[in-house]
Amino acid sequence: MRDFVGRFLVPRSPVLLSPWRYFMLLPPVFALRFHSRRLYWRLTGHTLKQLVKGDGVESGFVAEQVLPYNLGNINIINRGRTERVIALLRSIRGVKLRALDTLVVGPRNEAELMLLVSYGFDPAKLTAIDLFSYSPAVRLMDMHDLKFSDDQFGAVYSAFVITYSDDIPKAVAETIRVAKDGALIIFAFEHLAQGAGNRFGKNNLGNGPDDLIALFGINVGHVFWKEDFESEGRFTSSVVFRLTKRSGGAH
Repeated sequence: MRDFVGRFLVPRSPVLLSPWRYFMLLPPVFALRFHSRRLYWRLTGHTLKQLVKGDGVESGFVAEQVLPYNLGNINIINRGRTERVIALLRSIRGVKLRALDTLVVGPRNEAELMLLVSYGFDPAKLTAIDLFSYSPAVRLMDMHDLKFSDDQFGAVYSAFVITYSDDIPKAVAETIRVAKDGALIIFAFEHLAQGAGNRFGKNNLGNGPDDLIALFGINVGHVFWKEDFESEGRFTSSVVFRLTKRSGGAH
């Protein structure tokens, strides 16, 4: 009877949020929650910390250009780009977000983590890293040198981070190392027109998701989603796939 009611009389929605979660995601409510958390950490003595060249970051480019740029945007709430990626994940049949031990690379602040939790990720299973942090929820770490054991995570979520790298193959190799066989890999990023370089003139992924997938090489399993959307000369790319760990690593 319960199955009959759920399937025919009052069919359940696989994507609809509960009224409480919907309320908590209303823009004024979410912004208040975000800024209140930031104030709370400040009042409880969690000062802003960051890595520096030679102490957590080896790349001068990352330490001297990427880190200051992102620090300047630490208070920005990027809901649109984050929620579009989450919507993709919630639409994939069989993916149980709450069950995933997820590494979140470069959230910049707590907004991305709050959104992930609001849409179904288990906060106890989220591990976030960035080059700077004001919150105990985000560990200081460089994506090129992950301080985690092999085969640790069931998902790696990297949204609008990879093109800040000046050694993308190394960042990809570290992703492969720490992810489990069968892990869900979620990358989104911006790139400029082919040959133009990224914001800092480094490592343009000119062919979008195809270039990134090529770096994962033989480790790419089933591809759930691949997009490269152009608007006014700037491209927004996203790709979601299963990692199939094979000997030989990334290309």
